[in-house]
Amino acid sequence: MMSLRSAPLKALLTLVALLSSRVASESGSALSVSEIEDIFYLYDVPENDAPDCQPQSVDNIICPKDEQLPCGPIENIVEYCENILGGADIVKKFEDVKEIEAGKNALAGCVKYIGYHVFDLDHMACCESDFCEDWIGEQFEKFAMSEEAENAQTGGQEDGMFYDDDDDDMDDDMDDDGFEQEF
Repeated sequence: MMSLRSAPLKALLTLVALLSSRVASESGSALSVSEIEDIFYLYDVPENDAPDCQPQSVDNIICPKDEQLPCGPIENIVEYCENILGGADIVKKFEDVKEIEAGKNALAGCVKYIGYHVFDLDHMACCESDFCEDWIGEQFEKFAMSEEAENAQTGGQEDGMFYDDDDDDMDDDMDDDGFEQEF
């Protein structure tokens, strides 16, 4: 049986605990696993249908502290997402979700949100990372150089057709100055 002194004390402690968790949740300093899951469902959609990245206050909670993780191996991003979404059981929860079922897989949405693999996996690169910004810059440079190399090999032609690279909005073999281009 409870004494009269301990009952009010327990009630007061319960009230303080409830209020402090409510304040933490409202201030953005903490999100439940369910709330994090709801955020990542939004990003399990085709890239053009995805909303903008979350505000910095939310990113501070859901993004990895390790700035190298978002542009690192995909397995590491998946592992991070599994952990933030509640552990290994999350994999079982989403393993039967088909890729075409947009908005149904928070794990896939998390990987897209956090990852920086924008060329090959349509990641969104939402989490701030100076390291990954440099990395993605290098990826863009490699992509641009491979495009230039391909154009050099084909002589400006694509699929056997001459590529009109001037900006006069006319498909012709004249350059912007009206002179015929040499091949």
